[in-house]
Amino acid sequence: MLLACAVASLLSACGQGQGGATGLNLLPVPTAKGHVWKWDSRCPYSPRTTSACAGAGPDIGPAQLSGDEWNLGGGAATPGSLAMSVGATGALAVQGDFPAAPPCTDAKCIAPRAYTWVRGYPSVLYGINQCHASTSPRVSQLLPLPMRVSAIPADLIGTTSYSLRKPRATYDIAYDLWLNKSATKKPCQTNGTVEVMVWFDYDRLALLPGSMEVAAASIPFAVNGIANNGKQAWGVFTSNLYAGGRTAPWGGTIWFVLNAADRVGSGSVRVDLSSVLSAAGTLLQNRYGWRNFKQSYWLDTIPFGMEYGPQDGTLSGSGSSYFSLKLSSYCLEAATTLLHATCAGPTQT
Repeated sequence: MLLACAVASLLSACGQGQGGATGLNLLPVPTAKGHVWKWDSRCPYSPRTTSACAGAGPDIGPAQLSGDEWNLGGGAATPGSLAMSVGATGALAVQGDFPAAPPCTDAKCIAPRAYTWVRGYPSVLYGINQCHASTSPRVSQLLPLPMRVSAIPADLIGTTSYSLRKPRATYDIAYDLWLNKSATKKPCQTNGTVEVMVWFDYDRLALLPGSMEVAAASIPFAVNGIANNGKQAWGVFTSNLYAGGRTAPWGGTIWFVLNAADRVGSGSVRVDLSSVLSAAGTLLQNRYGWRNFKQSYWLDTIPFGMEYGPQDGTLSGSGSSYFSLKLSSYCLEAATTLLHATCAGPTQT
């Protein structure tokens, strides 16, 4: 009985009923207030110090602030920077000021031929940092990643609160889940890696081509305390996924994108991440013939943040990108429901 309780309710106190779950609070973090960290094209993966790049992004409890300018090129010639700061209430401010935002094309780039408008994904990262495992934050025993998908507690609800001020950028606001077909503690994009993105808001130019849309999905979500069953509310797009569990050498991607009528420009948003993973597994099985996704895959990382790129949405251009995002809360909570997920309990690590 004790073992069953530990496995099935990692994020909730054993014996507690609905609404008694304990949240893994990643934001706000008042104890981290007062500091500003900056990333630029010379330091794309860690903040810049007075003389070099820091070894990793700053840890805030069991999470980490990640600049992740994985596709920002130009080196020292690219002006501008990305700043993250924690205010008095513990909310996170993300400020992007890039007069030019060219893509990364050098051989040393993580994806030197990436055909995308995305230049970076500043986020609050929980779990293992893809391809930079040694810099990862310490995970909580409430949700010790990597975790086999079949062992993830039922009704895993993600709650975030955000607002975006009149961006002059191409963007989306999203979760970016990473899954691997082993329990490796050093995951990196390889054949078989699966990236699952969940978009709540986006610029028109960010939309994926219609040719990549393969289905519609029903995933429950709630906005400002009002639940939505999410029936057929999500367009599903895919790239680099093939039969037999194969992907491109660097992995494949599934996007769940809220329909235009349901986009959330700002507010408190809850989504059933268990349903997201279930829908991803069903798609992989029915469309690509993959087997036993829940038994064969491990969830490595659950970041939430914003992809950004040039305002004109160009793939290879170097247009400007300006944005100001405020993340007031980010919490993961299991064994609950969309309306009962409160994340009001104490932060536990």
